[in-house]
Amino acid sequence: MPIYTFINKLTNERYEKIMTYEELIEYIKDPKIEQEYKLNMFRYSDNNGIKDQETDWMKDPIVRGNGAFKPYGKVKTSDDNNNFKVMKDKKHFSET
Repeated sequence: MPIYTFINKLTNERYEKIMTYEELIEYIKDPKIEQEYKLNMFRYSDNNGIKDQETDWMKDPIVRGNGAFKPYGKVKTSDDNNNFKVMKDKKHFSET
């Protein structure tokens, strides 16, 4: 279930609650409660793809090996990159 952040308008207290979306709709009907909206600008996810791996690599203070960034998993191999270049250079059959 999602975690929502709220502000009590009377006390200016910020707090978090875990609830369903339906519960949220009912909860924010209270005039003394306001939902706080946050944007997470420091973390994005591409399901552990190259962006997440690079972000984790840059945050790590320990240099391992020669310090090179070596992605793993869903990242294209050099063969995939070569195939892409070959396909990119091919002309469409309608082009002359």
